[in-house]
Amino acid sequence: MSPGINPSELGRVRRLDAREVWAHEATSFTPWLQQHIDQLNEALGLEVELSGREEKVGPFAVDLYGKEVQTGHPAIIENQLEPTDHSHLGQLLTYAAGLKAGIVVWVAPKFREEHEEALKWLNEITPDRVSFFGVELEILEINGQRAPNFKRVVQPNSWQKKRSIVSSAAPDVGKRQIAYQEYFGKLLDELKARMPEATSATKASPQHWFSFGAGKTGANFTWAFVAKGSQFRVELYIDTGDRQSNEGIFNTLQQDRKAIEESVGAPLEWDALVGKQAMRISASAPLKVSIESEPQDLKRVQDWAVDMMVKFVKVFRPRLKTLP
Repeated sequence: MSPGINPSELGRVRRLDAREVWAHEATSFTPWLQQHIDQLNEALGLEVELSGREEKVGPFAVDLYGKEVQTGHPAIIENQLEPTDHSHLGQLLTYAAGLKAGIVVWVAPKFREEHEEALKWLNEITPDRVSFFGVELEILEINGQRAPNFKRVVQPNSWQKKRSIVSSAAPDVGKRQIAYQEYFGKLLDELKARMPEATSATKASPQHWFSFGAGKTGANFTWAFVAKGSQFRVELYIDTGDRQSNEGIFNTLQQDRKAIEESVGAPLEWDALVGKQAMRISASAPLKVSIESEPQDLKRVQDWAVDMMVKFVKVFRPRLKTLP
């Protein structure tokens, strides 16, 4: 039987005002949040990849802008170091409309009740592809060590809202997409059980692929049913939005091809996708399957896909993070 923890060894928690850590919202807190987006992603259960700060919307500028990796929907983050106010709510809606955002996040030390209710109402009345999040930021100090803690206080109904669900007018397609969502959900659960740090995503969407960040903006790890549904791949998909930048990443990795393939334990397909902007490095499952294949075949591919993805994350992510 464990002796437990001696109460005298427990530290004391002190909550600090965010202003004690960041003196200015735009010049100190927003840049910090940009560099530590993984901590906010963990609280949201999302993979938001940022592309910039102070994105222009007419004469105004949203604090942080990017996309949700899995769906590709634009994402915006508006943050402040004071309790929520009507001014920031107006800004949030202006930016969301101007950038056609699918993920809208408001971060503040304290949410006033009326602003919580406003976000909840927006989640109820907006289309399924739009999700509003309210996140409270508190600063905790334990024995002199300070740490941020993000608390999700408003989220879509069901984290209840269904994302990207197809019309009920196409029931056959709907069934297939639900099958995709369930299958990738199993892959995600198993990956996180083996490698919790791989991604902060918590659910899959009903589409024939699932992606999450690879550690560098524009590079994503992907599971995908391809070749008209008869093949399954694990990929590193590179699309920064610029062909030259993609080539730089691809060519740098290819210089280390031998060591990469030895670490992965299999030859990979290095596809520069001639005529397209993006590039891809992938491994194909040893068994051809579609989402309608026999359960035992899908399970074999599932085991292979999780094992291969663990290798991809271990091999590629450290290399990508060192690239300029």
